[in-house]
Amino acid sequence: MSKEKVSFGERAKKAIGIEGDTKKVVFPMLNYTATNISTSGAGYFFSLYYIPFLVYVEGLSPSQVGLIILIKSIWDAITDPLMGVITDRTHSRFGKHRVYIIAAIVPFVVTFFMTWYSFGLSGHASSNAVMLYYIAAYVLYSTATTVLTVPHTAMLPEMAPDYFLRTQYNSVGYLMNSAGMVPTFILASLVLNFVRPAKLTVGSFFGSVLNCFTHSLDPDTVPKSHYLVVGLVLAAAYIIPLSITARKCKERSSLHDHFEPFNSTYAFREYALVFKNRAFRQYFIISILYMFATGFYNSSKIFLFKELSDTYFLYGIINIIAGICEASGFPLNYAITKKFGKQKCSWITTPFWIASLAIVLFITGPKTESGKWLNVVLILVHTVMYNFGLSGIGFTTSNTYPDITDVDEMIIGRRREGVIATFSTFIKKIASGMMGMFVLTGLEWFGVNTANSSSTTIRGSIAGGKHAYDIFGPFFDGTFGIKFFSAIVPLLCIIGSLLALRHFTMTKEQHTMIRAAIATKRKYGAVILSEKDKAACESIAGQKWENMWLSTVEEGGEAHLLEEPENGKYAILEEEKRKLEEEIEKSKASLL
Repeated sequence: MSKEKVSFGERAKKAIGIEGDTKKVVFPMLNYTATNISTSGAGYFFSLYYIPFLVYVEGLSPSQVGLIILIKSIWDAITDPLMGVITDRTHSRFGKHRVYIIAAIVPFVVTFFMTWYSFGLSGHASSNAVMLYYIAAYVLYSTATTVLTVPHTAMLPEMAPDYFLRTQYNSVGYLMNSAGMVPTFILASLVLNFVRPAKLTVGSFFGSVLNCFTHSLDPDTVPKSHYLVVGLVLAAAYIIPLSITARKCKERSSLHDHFEPFNSTYAFREYALVFKNRAFRQYFIISILYMFATGFYNSSKIFLFKELSDTYFLYGIINIIAGICEASGFPLNYAITKKFGKQKCSWITTPFWIASLAIVLFITGPKTESGKWLNVVLILVHTVMYNFGLSGIGFTTSNTYPDITDVDEMIIGRRREGVIATFSTFIKKIASGMMGMFVLTGLEWFGVNTANSSSTTIRGSIAGGKHAYDIFGPFFDGTFGIKFFSAIVPLLCIIGSLLALRHFTMTKEQHTMIRAAIATKRKYGAVILSEKDKAACESIAGQKWENMWLSTVEEGGEAHLLEEPENGKYAILEEEKRKLEEEIEKSKASLL
């Protein structure tokens, strides 16, 4: 008897761990996560090169760069919550999220390019004028990113209502992140590190291309025109994935949705209500400490490689290894999450992250040739363990966020994806922005001097005799400063994040029960839960049962006992899923 032939698509789905119909599940998943290609690619390019570009190419001091990042983060603190409220209150036949994704595409790519090119201002104006230009460009880019990413993140709970369907969406999102980061890295490495050989032959050309990945140029030797080319090409390329999401990712119309009256205190009350949710408070602490850890490290890693270990010539190889190691954590995290829940993977991979930061404490400036190669070994081991280890908590937080929306609805009776999503992006931006200012100014205070390169002329604003080593002694020099910001502070933040994670205990069964209870309440006007289920709701929400919307009886409502799940599924959730699919199909038809 011959075996049934399995298609390539089905084999690929099985390898990734994706379940469900290709047309109804996989294609919508790919359409939604296509935006990740652009946002992750752009974010990755910034994380790798923006600080080196501003410090070593544009000649700004670390404190000036820190000010650019700080002002951008303050602006984020204003626009992110505002965008969350706006998207939750939007009436549109395109849906309350998709309409903003469509509108943000052109501003996103144009402002991305502006952050890498000063239109001839640098070199002909003072450093403060250059700084002001990049503040304006970065703020505009940040605004466009907010208009794009807040609605996109808020859209996920509607696109993927099921507990593990959301995990699958986020898992594919991780793959799409790599699909954005890898081409971005390849293009950036080729353009920024390419040096034309003296004698141009086929062999010398391909040798120079290979050298782009094995030997990174010192950032102060890269021409500004190279950044112009990369910025222009990437900006054009990022339009394509964004357009896929905007065109293909449909949601139900919000034209007939009802919203509470808006007044001057509405936004404040909306965000104050979020903190009534114990699950959100726990998620908030875990996420912000995680982002503080990565923010401190990312803001100081260029100085770890260039100033402390003198291994910047390996920057290309290091980032290839970093990408591979972070991606390698995905299948393990997915398998652990699927079997044991969304928290377990953090406890398994994070110890590698902690060990990687401990390695940094043993790195010193290479005084001999043997010391230089010891640093190379330590940096490579550090890179492997760091990027594999950080994947755990990152995977947990991204998969946990959509579930918070359902707990929030259980408490107040309204869907507020935008408000909840705002804190997801808000945490990341505030962490990177505030930490950038703190780290870069702090490194200057510890005496890290970037003014030794030919193009950098600004030595910073710390007066003589006021550095850390002048006040506290020679031990607190630039070497200690780099280790403090790239290893010691991140270590403390990671440990704090793990301690907070211990208290986040919501399981798949509890989350599914909450969603079924909400659906029952919506249908019948009231729901009756067992004492065990009530206790679970109270524990997760941090509210007494009688203080939650779920416990109330709507006018004319009839109390209905929550049905028992069959094979882990509630019939009412399957019915709700069918209705949502029908609404989306109707919205599609109305747009044709």
